[in-house]
Amino acid sequence: MEKLKISRLFLSAWLISCLCGCSALSNVEDDARQTPIGSVMTGETTDASGYVRRVSERNRASDRDTWRPQSNERF
Repeated sequence: MEKLKISRLFLSAWLISCLCGCSALSNVEDDARQTPIGSVMTGETTDASGYVRRVSERNRASDRDTWRPQSNERF
């Protein structure tokens, strides 16, 4: 009886970890597709100019997110 409870607990933990792993994998896959190199892997970008364009767009987007001090004075 005790072995049955342990095996059920183990099976439940295994199924939960598999479901979480699949969910995380799909999230990582979606994030990778949005990167410039991911667009090459999926076939969205097929030439060098398209890749460079995606890299520069991503750099501009990350540049907007960068914090900068209000004044030009150095500390």
